[in-house]
Amino acid sequence: MSPELRELFEIKQDEETNKQPNNQNAINHILIRLAVIISGTIVFVIAMSRAKGWDGLAYLIFMMAFHGLWFLFIVIETVVLENKGKSRLRNVNLIFIGVLLLIYGIGAALLFGGS
Repeated sequence: MSPELRELFEIKQDEETNKQPNNQNAINHILIRLAVIISGTIVFVIAMSRAKGWDGLAYLIFMMAFHGLWFLFIVIETVVLENKGKSRLRNVNLIFIGVLLLIYGIGAALLFGGS
C-alpha cells in the first residue's frame, strides 16, 4: 500500500514487528557479565588469601554480598529485557541465574549435607 493511501486512511503500520531484533549481541552480553562476576570473585579470593585472623571471614561475607547484588542485578535486568522484547538477552540472563543457583546449591549441599 502506498504511503499516501496509508496517510489518507490513517493506517499505521507496526514498524517494530517488521524489524529484526537489534542490539541483541549475546556474546558481548555474556562476556561483560562473566567479566564482572569472575573479576570480583578473584579480587575477593586474593583478599581472603592475604587476610589474617577473622578478616578472611569478613571478606567471604563481602564476597557473598557481592554475588547477591550481582544476582539481584541479573534478575532485575531479566525483567527489563523481557519488557523490552529482547528475548535472546533475557534467555542469557536466565541461564546465568540457573547456573548461579546450581553452583550455590551444590556448594550448600557439600557444606551442610555431608555427615
